[in-house]
Amino acid sequence: MSLMAVKSKAIMQIQLDQNDADRIAGDLIEYAETLCGALGLDCEKVVNDLKRKDNVHLFRTFNRYFGEYIELLDTENSIFND
Repeated sequence: MSLMAVKSKAIMQIQLDQNDADRIAGDLIEYAETLCGALGLDCEKVVNDLKRKDNVHLFRTFNRYFGEYIELLDTENSIFND
């Protein structure tokens, strides 16, 4: 009988509200720094990529890097996709 290891991940949901986009963007950069350390990613590269354009770019780029771990939701609770 063989046992299969089950890999589980913590998923966090973040509510996106356009009225509070700047605060949320700052929070996402902080989360990215923490996640980069935990995942062994180049933090400076990721943060520079996140800050490269506007908040929409930041949200989409964050989702690309960390969407497996953190689910971004818009104010209608639908999944934020590229």
